[in-house]
Amino acid sequence: MGLSTLPYDLLLNIAAYLDLQDVHTLHLTCKALHDFSTTRPVYRKLANDLLRRCRALPLKGFQRLSDLTTEQLIRSVNKATRYEVAWRVRGPHPIAVNEHSNYMDLAGTGSVPKQDRWYKIVSAPPGEEVDWLSPITSSYTLCATKSGKVVCWDVQSDRCLAEWNPGEKWELWKCRVEFEERTVYFTMAKVLAGSFDDARVMEFVLMRLTFSDGPSGESSAEPPVFSHVTEFRTTGVVMNVFLLDPAVRLLSAFVWVSGSNTIGLYALPDWNEPEYVFIDTGIECVMSSNWSCILYDDNIVIHCEESEAAFQHFYPISLLRTYSKTLMDRNSTPTISQRVTPWRSLSKKFIFPRISEAEVELDFPDTDGDADAMNEATPTPFSAHTTNSTSTSIPIHTGPTTNGHIVPAIASTPTPAAAAVPNPNPFPFPPWYPESAHFVRQWWPSLPGIPKVSCTVILLAVHDQVTHRTRFVLAQHYFRVPINYSQWLQGGIQPPTNRVPKVLNGNQAGGSASSSSLSGSSSSSAASSSTSLSNVPLRPSPPVPLLLQEEDDSLMHLWYVSTPFEVVRVFDSSDDEEDENTADRPRPLVAVDFGHAVWIEYMDVDEDRVRPDGIDSESDPKWLRFVTFPSFSDDEAEDGSGGPALRPGSLEGHVRTLEVPDELDLGTVETINIDQSQGAVILSDREGKIFILCYE
Repeated sequence: MGLSTLPYDLLLNIAAYLDLQDVHTLHLTCKALHDFSTTRPVYRKLANDLLRRCRALPLKGFQRLSDLTTEQLIRSVNKATRYEVAWRVRGPHPIAVNEHSNYMDLAGTGSVPKQDRWYKIVSAPPGEEVDWLSPITSSYTLCATKSGKVVCWDVQSDRCLAEWNPGEKWELWKCRVEFEERTVYFTMAKVLAGSFDDARVMEFVLMRLTFSDGPSGESSAEPPVFSHVTEFRTTGVVMNVFLLDPAVRLLSAFVWVSGSNTIGLYALPDWNEPEYVFIDTGIECVMSSNWSCILYDDNIVIHCEESEAAFQHFYPISLLRTYSKTLMDRNSTPTISQRVTPWRSLSKKFIFPRISEAEVELDFPDTDGDADAMNEATPTPFSAHTTNSTSTSIPIHTGPTTNGHIVPAIASTPTPAAAAVPNPNPFPFPPWYPESAHFVRQWWPSLPGIPKVSCTVILLAVHDQVTHRTRFVLAQHYFRVPINYSQWLQGGIQPPTNRVPKVLNGNQAGGSASSSSLSGSSSSSAASSSTSLSNVPLRPSPPVPLLLQEEDDSLMHLWYVSTPFEVVRVFDSSDDEEDENTADRPRPLVAVDFGHAVWIEYMDVDEDRVRPDGIDSESDPKWLRFVTFPSFSDDEAEDGSGGPALRPGSLEGHVRTLEVPDELDLGTVETINIDQSQGAVILSDREGKIFILCYE
């Protein structure tokens, strides 16, 4: 009996073990196997594998996977796999003339323009300076201007589709795309009073941009519509805002409580109601931490990353509601209820690669014994608000390439007790400090059962006080919730729904050598009288599946671009003259998507040349740089090369130089984004042009 004569169900079971290259080989065997291997179930499984590796499919517009025809699904899987393999092996190249990119489509036709260019130039809002820019889909961009406007721009027809003009200066803080709703949510902010202390009052407005596009991916003849969702005020220094779940109208924010130097958690359980929650978590703030916020099984999770370990603090929404208050009117400001330490706290140490000192050695002055020099070398923790175009997480999000608002990290959790680690941190704090942190969620349309994973990319910096030059490296890893399965089970809590193991044999819980529990104490400054559920006695720990422990450990491996480089920075001037710390904060031109990063970098220049006042020069030669980090993998997905994608030992990113058009001057670029699903890098310049560079 030949392979082609097997029943369909048996063939489908065999196909479950094949990658795309194997399936393409089946195409060439005979008509029967060709017809079988080009069916929807075969390519749906390949799409599932890509999504499990956190590689998005190049869908058009607001398309979902269920909207695709079988032919479209096959084409999307082929292109996404080609991107993944090519970007990992040789790096991105400009698309060929006969290749297709959704960004290059003509409005209303779905066809590719007859031209020999691999990039497209569209206009920025005329007469406006771009403050923030992100693609929504391959058809639209969302642009915030320095005057306070928010504009939706049609990439295919190069025209403005909709505009929101508040008539005064607002800053865009967070953006999140909801594909199922064909809606974009974003928050705008402005300072009403106060400086960088607990007396600061800010006003936020949450807006919605709704599209009427159909499942074909083509743009609707009806323009999108801006609408007001809600507005709220905050007190204290807001570090970030998170649109946790628009479907249930849940929003949160981190606030620096200057009086106690701790993190405040602000939440709107239902943004249609005047009810709010504002508590002091008791978690201490320091310079070296980076923060994100995640919704998990009816818990608001505070995710914190120190230089040596990561932490997750859980606040059940039911617990937070017991501290809710109601505002009297829209002009009222919230007040902190009391200190409430986390219900559960988990931690896990990073696993560092072995990097020789010669690889990271810099001829910078020794600041170890000079406190003043060290203070000058690190940025002030309360600098001007900037919104980086990386995800949303994005950062996130957010859209594909923004993870939203990034501020210099100021908050921290006490470092856990010392534990044996294979290698020391090659970039410890100090002297290395986090210049920006990019937390990216899975923003793209997905399938049921795909693991929920986030990606962190940290831009670490060290500053030379003599030459006023700052050098950078990139650190990257993946994480999920809970971050430490052993500690999670110590509370007798049932396994999370997306972490049910397939291998049931394993060892006993109790924490691995690379983990340390913070349960019961989030901060040395947390008062004993503060309200907490973390002192509830823990039940006996059930067996912890070995597979899940190994997955958790694997996610703690850090990948690096460890050769220091100089990234180009631009200055975002602030209109706030009340505090000198808010003026001219340099913003690195770095963008992150899931597992990828792109930035503008100075080429080799005179190492001894001093930058006057640290100002970067437009005349210095620059190039566009790119790195692909290893793709995420769980126990079922492989990277297409025959082995797990998370491999200890291959922990260095291979940096590539991207080709750019002759008419693009990298010295005039003001914003940068990356859309991994479409293989595109998007840049805006001071001349009012937006360059969409399409790679394969």
